[in-house]
Amino acid sequence: MGSINKKEQLGETSILQSSEDVEYLVHSVQKLLEEPDAVIQSWEVERINLELLNFTTSGIYRIRGTATIVGASLSWSLILKCIKPDSAEKEDVTYHNYWKREAEIFSSGLLDHLPGRIIAPRCFAIQDRPDHTIGLWMEDVSRHSRFDHVWHLDDWGWIAERLGEFHGAYLTGTSLPQQEWICPYWLKSWVRGCRQYAPSIQEPKLESGHGVDGTRAGERHIGIGDSQRNASGGSKQEQAHSIWQWFNQYSEQMDKILITLEQLPRVLSHQDLGKGNIFLPSERLDDSVLTLIDWQFMSISGVGEELGKLFGVNASFGHISAEDISAVKEEVFDRYVDGLRTAGWMGDERVARYGYCVAVAARSMWEVPEWLKWVEQSCTASDINEELDQKISTRARIITIQKEMSFEAAELAHALFNQE
Repeated sequence: MGSINKKEQLGETSILQSSEDVEYLVHSVQKLLEEPDAVIQSWEVERINLELLNFTTSGIYRIRGTATIVGASLSWSLILKCIKPDSAEKEDVTYHNYWKREAEIFSSGLLDHLPGRIIAPRCFAIQDRPDHTIGLWMEDVSRHSRFDHVWHLDDWGWIAERLGEFHGAYLTGTSLPQQEWICPYWLKSWVRGCRQYAPSIQEPKLESGHGVDGTRAGERHIGIGDSQRNASGGSKQEQAHSIWQWFNQYSEQMDKILITLEQLPRVLSHQDLGKGNIFLPSERLDDSVLTLIDWQFMSISGVGEELGKLFGVNASFGHISAEDISAVKEEVFDRYVDGLRTAGWMGDERVARYGYCVAVAARSMWEVPEWLKWVEQSCTASDINEELDQKISTRARIITIQKEMSFEAAELAHALFNQE
């Protein structure tokens, strides 16, 4: 190990606790540098994404340092992701968050030759660790991207177009993988999880004594837009009650809606396209590729479904600016269809639109119950909480989009499947 000081490097605060860990590190660095004789001189460990970990992730670490090759010194950087078992349902290979899925994916080599212009980080080693976690020793792709760039309309469109090319390949001849650990119906499994773990809700109370504008003295509006405000009377309780009524009706239809998704053409999907898992190229050229990390949610899904995840999750987490959200909603679909066409798929774009609308609207299964709890908390608070009110206002705008897209999906279902 050359000049490595094991006493200094293997401390209680380090993820590298044993000589076996060091062996995996050395092996991974040598594969990264493509130099079997590389000797590590030093390294440091940084824990990352502390507040954004999946239930099945025990930690993500960036390990970087220097190594010598025939006297020359080179810098290197790796990612060690440790995954762990969790609740009973995550032992089911068909569950959307099956805990071993990413290890299975890397073991299979499935990500080595993806169609289109989407790539994944290389995995150099998979380690069964003494604490019953699994270590994934991976390439660090962050330095090759514009991860910190503020994304605008064309960035989201470019991502959607690459996604369309990727999905289009499976619609025009590329065989879908058949491994049992790929989630067969991601959205159905996710909705089931929402029903199990989302906050329980009760019918919001309506109070009398509203003023001429429909608002009680001292009561504040939530920002869901003037049309929604006028339609619902304007008070928090009335707006919450209106959304509660729609949500209950939509929830009753959800199982039937999810079954219709099975009629859509099937594609391989990433299904976790939050901004943190997307790495844009530092330069956008004709052959530029889109790098996606964290394939834990890999699924066989209907065309358009994953686009709903891309737009829905990034809108909800504020990664799409408020002034761009309506434009991004349509831009990503148009560019997604462009990508499908580039890949050679000439099918009816309404089926992709249906998958898109349902996937966005289905996010209400988690987001509405959470929002109603926020409203209840705000209405019963003795003091004004501006931060909470802003969260309520922002989420209400997102729910309005979900509601609108549920209505659009219903119209498409009637046209495509003759469904009432």
